Parts: sequence; C-alpha cells; structure tokens
Amino acid sequence: MAEVQQNSGGDGKKGAQKKMQIRVDFTPMVDMNMLLITFFMLCTTMIKSQTLTIALPSNEKVENQENMSQASADDAVTIIIDAKRKKGSLDVDSVNGHVVNEVYYYFGKPGGDAGIFGPGGTILSENNNIQKSEFLSDEINATGDHNARGIRQIIQQRNKDVLEEISKIKKKYADGGFGSLETKADREAAQAAYDQAASEIRKNENLKKPVVIIKSTPQASFGSLVEILDEMQINSISKYQIDNMTRADSVMIIDYQNRNHE
Repeated sequence: MAEVQQNSGGDGKKGAQKKMQIRVDFTPMVDMNMLLITFFMLCTTMIKSQTLTIALPSNEKVENQENMSQASADDAVTIIIDAKRKKGSLDVDSVNGHVVNEVYYYFGKPGGDAGIFGPGGTILSENNNIQKSEFLSDEINATGDHNARGIRQIIQQRNKDVLEEISKIKKKYADGGFGSLETKADREAAQAAYDQAASEIRKNENLKKPVVIIKSTPQASFGSLVEILDEMQINSISKYQIDNMTRADSVMIIDYQNRNHE
C-alpha cells in the first residue's frame, strides 16, 4: 500500500543528497469504507417519526353525507380553546407576558333553542349559554376554589354511563377476568380482550354519550389542542370532531368576557 521512491535530484553528481518520496495508495481503503458503511446501515436503528394517532369514529353507517357532522342538541358539547397573555407575574417575561390556556364550553346550540341573535342581528346576552372552565386539571385551582370544575370533570359527567361500564371491565381485568396476567403472552391476550370489550361499550348506542365538537381561537396553541384530544381518549369519548369557529361562538365569548370584565 505504501511505495518509497528514491530520487537523486536529477543532477547526477557524485555525493549528491538522495531524496525519497513516499506515496500511500488508498485504493484498498475504498472497499473497507464501503464495508463499514454497509455495516452501520444494517446495524443502526433509523429514527422513527413520532406522529399523533387519533382514533376517529367510523362513518361507514352514515347514509346522508350532509348529516355526518350533525348531533342532537341533547348530546352536543362544544369546547372552545382560547389563550390570553398575563403580564406582571414574577415568573414570566415582562414584555411578552405569560400565556394562560382558557377553555369555554356550552351544551346544545349556541344560545339554546332561542339562539344568540335577535331581530336585526342584535345579541341576546340573556340567551348566552357559554361557560368558562378550568383548562384540564381536576385539582383545586390556584385560588383554592374546591368548587371549580375542570373540563375533564365536565366531560366525565356527560359521559358518565360509558365510564361506569368501563370501570367495571377495568376491575374485571385487574381481577383476572380476561385471563391470567402472569406471563407476557397472557397479559397481551388479556389486554386484547379488554380492548375489545371497551370498544363494544363505546359503540353501545343504548348508553347516553356526548358528541364533542372541539374548536379553537387563533390565540390557542397546537399543544392545548393536542391535550384536549388526549382527553377524548382518556375519557372514552367515541364521537368527537374538530370544527371551525362560527360567528356565534366568537360573539358568545366576547359577550361573556364583557359581562365578567375580563
């Protein structure tokens, strides 16, 4: 791989200093590099992209495509995610402030059966059925109010029948009712049986279940939307969708903020 060449300098004089040139041939290293690259490609685990998996309800049985996003007023729960900046806190930037997540919700139609708009498009504040809730926490809020209801409790209350049935099969799973939990194979089989039973409960039309419509204002962050979607999975909500804000939604939020001096 290495070759040493002697060079007398070309003058042919006796006693002249001989110069040696060393040339290293790297051609065999090309094969070695290719072998190393192939080895690392085969042995290295590629980075897998992390994506959010959302289990959306199936529309296979829907005959009228126009009614796919429709829900009865008794079952509909609209959740609107919002955010605002608070300044002056010790733990935030005094310029940009601190972004605080907020959530509004209402049941049924905007403004109820009478609607939020009166003759000539006037706003009927007395019909405003929007309410404000703690964002997600089911703990006591910062003011120590034990009566503060987080959006999780509200979702759970509307989906109470399903959650009660889910809690029964959870206990059955823990007691070994779906099979032994000793080995890994047993646990996987029991988990599969539990998932099947939970799926049948969520699809049971005899149980009262809410249809949740999730909306967000331009101020809301993508992370808060993801958290609300996680709540749908945590609380076994089988029917939910992401929808756009309407004029009625915006009017109700502004009217609520004006009446509560926010």
